[in-house]
Amino acid sequence: MFRFSKEIDLTGYSLLIPSVSVGNVAQLAIDLLIETLKLEKIGMIWHPALIPVIGPQAYDHESDKVTTTAELYVSGDRKLIVMQIRAPLVNAMQADFLEKMTDFIGDRQLADVIILSSSFAHENHSIGSRPHRYTANVKFLSTYSAELDSLQWSKLEGRVIHGGGYATRLLDICTEKQVACFVLFNYVSEGDNTADAVQLVSLMDRLKKPLLPREEDGQKIKLSIPSSWKHLFGNAPPVNVY
Repeated sequence: MFRFSKEIDLTGYSLLIPSVSVGNVAQLAIDLLIETLKLEKIGMIWHPALIPVIGPQAYDHESDKVTTTAELYVSGDRKLIVMQIRAPLVNAMQADFLEKMTDFIGDRQLADVIILSSSFAHENHSIGSRPHRYTANVKFLSTYSAELDSLQWSKLEGRVIHGGGYATRLLDICTEKQVACFVLFNYVSEGDNTADAVQLVSLMDRLKKPLLPREEDGQKIKLSIPSSWKHLFGNAPPVNVY
C-alpha cells in the first residue's frame, strides 16, 4: 500500500492527513502546508479505495514529474509526515483503507495522527462562536491537554461532523488501536475556500508551534501560495463572448 522513494525512520513523527470534505478545505490546507514548508515527497499510496488521478506536478508546473491520487511528504526537522489525497475514497473499500492506514501508523511507531476536515456552515448552531471545532481521543488529550487548555478552542459536541468525510471513522479506528488522534475542522460553505484553508493551517501552527516560518518581525506567519491555486476555478471567460 505504501511505496517509498527512500526509507526513513518515522518513529515519533506526527502524521497530518486530510479528510475529503466540504469545500475541499483540508486538501487545500495540506497543499498550503506542503508549499510553505517545501516538504520533500518521499512516497505514494496505492489501494483499491483510491480513485486513480494523475496530472502535472502539483507544486512545480515546470517539472516533468507527475502527481498521483495519494502522496506522502516529510519534514525531518519538524518530525512531520504529511499525506495529500486528491480524490474521495470508494465507500465500499473505505474501511479497509483506514484500517491499513492505522496499522501503518502503529507499525512505524508514529507519535500521533492529526486529521484536518470541514463541516457544513449551517451545522454551526452557536451564533457568534468561532468557526472551528476539535475532537480527540484520550491518548492525544493526555499529551496535549496543556496546549488545548491555553488555546481555549471549542470541542465538538456530539460525534458527527456533517460533511466531514471519513474523519470521525478514522478517529474511531485510531482509538480502538490505541493511536493518539486529533481532528480539527472548520464550518464552511462551498465556494472559494482558500481563506478557510489558511485559517486551518494557522490553527495548526498554534497547536504545533513553531510549525510555520515567520516574517522578519518574528511574529506573523509566512505562507507560500501553491501554484495550483491559480487554477482553482479554471480560466477567465473569453472576452469575445460578451
